[in-house]
Amino acid sequence: MSTLLECKNLTKNYGHRTGLDSINLTLESGRIIGLLGPNGSGKTTLIKLINGLLAPSAGQILIDGKAPGVETKKIVSYLPERTYLDESQKISEAIRYFADFYEDFDTSRATDMLNKLNIDPTLRIKTLSKGTKEKVQLILVMSRRAKLYCLDAVSYTHLTLPTKLEV
Repeated sequence: MSTLLECKNLTKNYGHRTGLDSINLTLESGRIIGLLGPNGSGKTTLIKLINGLLAPSAGQILIDGKAPGVETKKIVSYLPERTYLDESQKISEAIRYFADFYEDFDTSRATDMLNKLNIDPTLRIKTLSKGTKEKVQLILVMSRRAKLYCLDAVSYTHLTLPTKLEV
């Protein structure tokens, strides 16, 4: 298997506070890992570094051999800790938006997951419960055929999605 994610002495400082301190990590493709740790231990910081939302203070991070940037955004599917959906859209409109935006978005995968979770795609996002909004966000992220999925939220762990997702 090839190396998908590599962190070499990765450090992120926030002024006098250290978010990550010399992290070394290698993740091979085809693996599923979870980041566990107490609040403030650097989980979100690492995910934001992977997605190019933060720059490291020291060290190096490589995704598929490249530094985070435009090319890596094409292969990383990211679920942030906060909702980002347009509340005025219908679920079906959000699916079309993702399909237009991401070349690797699989509309049939999204539709299949919505059906399995009994979520009506004609509903407006603003009418959904918090839990259903989270499910819709997760469906959108997991409907990409990405090489790396970064999910930054503990509340998503209770969802049951199809066990086989072919990438």
